Amino acid sequence: MLSRGTLAEISLSSYRHNLRYFIERVYPSHVMAVVKADAYGHGALRISEAAMNAGVDYLAVAFIEEALELRKSGIDAPILVFNHIGREYLHSALSEDISVTVSSHEQLDYWGALLSDLRGLKIHLKVDTGMKRLGVRPEEVSRTARSIVRMGAILEGVYSHLSCADERDESFSLKQKDAFDSVLDELDSAGLLPEQRHLCNSAGSFRFNSDRYSHVRLGIASFGLQPSAEVFDSNLEPVLRWKTVISMVKDIYPGERVSYGGTFVSKRTMRVATIPVGYADGYNRLLSNCGEVLISGSRCRILGRVCMDQFIVDVTGLQDDPEIGDEVVLLGKQGAESITAEEIASRIGTINYEVTCSISRRVPRVLI
Repeated sequence: MLSRGTLAEISLSSYRHNLRYFIERVYPSHVMAVVKADAYGHGALRISEAAMNAGVDYLAVAFIEEALELRKSGIDAPILVFNHIGREYLHSALSEDISVTVSSHEQLDYWGALLSDLRGLKIHLKVDTGMKRLGVRPEEVSRTARSIVRMGAILEGVYSHLSCADERDESFSLKQKDAFDSVLDELDSAGLLPEQRHLCNSAGSFRFNSDRYSHVRLGIASFGLQPSAEVFDSNLEPVLRWKTVISMVKDIYPGERVSYGGTFVSKRTMRVATIPVGYADGYNRLLSNCGEVLISGSRCRILGRVCMDQFIVDVTGLQDDPEIGDEVVLLGKQGAESITAEEIASRIGTINYEVTCSISRRVPRVLI
């Protein structure tokens, strides 16, 4: 329902444009579309369908629940789960043809005897080339790979993750790349080199991809969001536009306080508008007294604190007097103006990933 006029418009044409741009850019590597966290807040099911229609041959998620939800919705593309899976879910991974990640030899021990009943389970071996989050050390790769094969599982892939690919200094990323390439050489010599090999995320795909890698893992850039200020590409088209409407317009007078705590005090007569969106929708409270929205193609500053369900903006300077029901853009374009996820992230001291991932399920996603 759109009772308050609040929605996130999802442009599937922009998403397909971004994918096709990368499909051409990284060829002969393929694109693995990362759709974890409800496709970074964009809606995993429709985004997954659009990815498959655009020519993507592999999807990736964070947890098996996300993969099972896609399977239940009819997505039949190969899916890789990045993170830990409890023993009790391995049968579901096998029966639903979902590939899983092994990040340590201890993980195989944890799965234990169950693996003997799960012959044919597809595994991607994660290698820690420097991030120190997940993965076997490079010197342990061959032993772990042999154990996977000996247990009757399928060593479908091997991968690692670049921790600094979005930074200006390339030295650590190149060190990680060299370590990963050495792992591929070792597996190849041992006759264990799997078909799927992937290292690069969105930022890495611009700078460090190789013909040796079967895929790049495309997440943030596929949604038209920039990997960082240092890795920027104007060819990307933002996929999400978040909008709402004005719910009230009124005047306030000198000395009057606005919103919780009265952190804004008017020094003059002002025209203000109430916006029916708040932090329960994922509109960050840190935008209090500093964020802006677009109304009639102009920027309007937030006055006072963002509440759970609404906030107030200054509309004094608008050429046309705003009315209830007028469009308000929180994220995206309106006329010649635009508010980007990168701008919002900069204002609240975070990254653009968090801006879209935080938009709650209370905000309907509407395909355009």
